Amino acid sequence: MIDLLFFMTGLLLLYGAGRCVLSLTARYIARAENGALSELPQRALLLGMWLTLCVAVLGAGLAGLLAPSHQFRVLLVGAWCLALASLDLARFWLPFAFTAPMAVTGAMFSLVFIPDRGASQLVAEGLSLFFPLLLIRQIAGRIAGHEMFGLGDIWLITALVMWYPLQDVLLVTLLALLIALPAAWKQHYLPFGPFLCLFAALPAFISIQEVL
Repeated sequence: MIDLLFFMTGLLLLYGAGRCVLSLTARYIARAENGALSELPQRALLLGMWLTLCVAVLGAGLAGLLAPSHQFRVLLVGAWCLALASLDLARFWLPFAFTAPMAVTGAMFSLVFIPDRGASQLVAEGLSLFFPLLLIRQIAGRIAGHEMFGLGDIWLITALVMWYPLQDVLLVTLLALLIALPAAWKQHYLPFGPFLCLFAALPAFISIQEVL
């Protein structure tokens, strides 16, 4: 009974937090455009996905499958991704004002809760992913004659490396590409951020390191 009460209370609080995140992103758009507040596209879907994540995290925690620190991590990543996915869907934006704090909070979390990942490793993994992706972006843009994916996507992927090991982020990126590429054939430009965010919580539940 106590577990159920904890679950329902946590879910209600997290639902409210998700609504606050979406409200903040809507206000960010309104300020950036000097316009009035407007409804975010796919708001109901984003809230539904956020609630699904919260149910999975709380359920895994109650079942003893996810440590409290890992629950905290995946909820923080999920909240950042909720904001970024809503911005990308609404305006094709992945602002540095969001990806940079996501990276900083991820680095702080890793340094405090994951002793194996020191500052030098975080920097090395971030740089080893950022610059190759930047080069791929330039080459792909020249070949296609237009921008294939934005700089914000690269910053988002790099921010995820601050939260998760490099190989897990590569898996997230690969899965996002496999889903996004077929859809991209139907549209000239498709926001990639929401696809990354869709799989961003996966490493919290299963890591390549644990599988291998």
